[in-house]
Amino acid sequence: MKPKFLDTTLRDGEQTPGIVLKPEDKVEIAKAIDEVGVDFMEIGSAIASEGEREAIKKICDEKKKGNLNAWLLSFARIKISDITYALNCGVDGVFLVAPTSDIHIKDKLNTTREKIMDSITECVEFCKNNGLVVDLCCEDGTRTDIVFLKEILNLAVELKVERLTVADTIGIATQEKIREIFSTLTPLAKSEILLGVHCHDDFGLATANTVTAIRNGANVADVTVNGLGERAGNAPLEEVATALKFLYNYDVSIDFKKILGLSKYVEKITGIGIARNKAIVGENAFTHGAGIHVDGILKNPTTYEAINPEIFNAERRFVLGKLMGKKTLENVLKEMNIKANDEQFTEIFKKLQFMADKGTRLTNFDVRQVANTMLNLSEKREIILKGITAFSGYVTQPMASVTLLVNGEEKRAISIGNGPVDAAINAIQNICKDIPFEFLDYHVDAISGGSSAGIQVEIKLRSKGKTITARGVGTDIVLASVEAFLNGLNIIA
Repeated sequence: MKPKFLDTTLRDGEQTPGIVLKPEDKVEIAKAIDEVGVDFMEIGSAIASEGEREAIKKICDEKKKGNLNAWLLSFARIKISDITYALNCGVDGVFLVAPTSDIHIKDKLNTTREKIMDSITECVEFCKNNGLVVDLCCEDGTRTDIVFLKEILNLAVELKVERLTVADTIGIATQEKIREIFSTLTPLAKSEILLGVHCHDDFGLATANTVTAIRNGANVADVTVNGLGERAGNAPLEEVATALKFLYNYDVSIDFKKILGLSKYVEKITGIGIARNKAIVGENAFTHGAGIHVDGILKNPTTYEAINPEIFNAERRFVLGKLMGKKTLENVLKEMNIKANDEQFTEIFKKLQFMADKGTRLTNFDVRQVANTMLNLSEKREIILKGITAFSGYVTQPMASVTLLVNGEEKRAISIGNGPVDAAINAIQNICKDIPFEFLDYHVDAISGGSSAGIQVEIKLRSKGKTITARGVGTDIVLASVEAFLNGLNIIA
């Protein structure tokens, strides 16, 4: 069986506290998700607002233009009004959510099972009469009496519903419970209806529960990019797809080389950061620091890597710290084309280890500085800052003027940006556009208190498949940022 994927980043994912997406943001995210290869997308809730309907219509228009392939659904309660709003937006179908547990039926809606069944029948018939496909979702399905779940399944088959989804709405199900539900429903569903699973991550089990459901007969996995969603979020697309493909050998339609780019794009648009230790897409997912690990990786990557980072168009990284081994440093020095004899190497290693023990987060720039000192080398800087002026204001477009010496030639650029730091970085990029690099990350830490606090800026650049880290320190965030950026560029140059 080839499992299908329903991505609900644009509906359940947008319910993540702190996320507010403009219609144009949702359109671009929809395109990016579609390119990864999901089968269905729940793109919003048409009943929610006029802005939400505008976004749904724009996404549906993109499909009409041939720019999207996935089936497009709108969330709808078991109310004709919800479905009508969705219908008017031009969606292919609805994700029709019916509360089915007794606690939801009695305590939330103050109704009965019979009335829920009647509402389902009325709404599904309305959908069918208007050409909409239906994904009937049993809200709080994992706490629903299994006998009632079977009754709803039978009704769904009778009404020719395309898919029945069981939702673990509060993330309380165990793998044993998921196995029980789907091993019971699958024989009844036969080939007449698809079964879906929609898991939340309140106990950290969303991925495991989703995979378990698929292995016990579910056809469709509901997921979100980066695991976005209510409270602790939903099952992450990247984790579920990877586990099914590489742990259980399922044939999946997901383009794994696009997952990391999609993850970073959604992180940027939503403003919800990805944890460094997040599986598959986290910054540390393919990063190795301990000396024994690096030694093993250099001999055979499978010693300490469960999966090849190239599958995701990612790179393997070795980082320096107090737990680093000599193999790590050897590899870093080799990449930087720095040669040292055994005695010099030992001194460089000891100095860096001392710095790490004192709490310094080591960067490529630190390695070069220490190595140059130990080897009595002078640092030739290709790019030198000669002058900078940056300003911003309440109604003023942030702007920066930067003058650099590049290989002895004075160059100047003026740029605007989202702030003075962004403007200054943009100006430098304009001057150094012939240097091949990609700006990966920018991080600021305060190293003292108060409004005059000293700060530390760390940046990451990628050039020719290698990641470069560099640091700048000072009390002026613009100057510290420029220092970090130029340190990184000089390593590349």
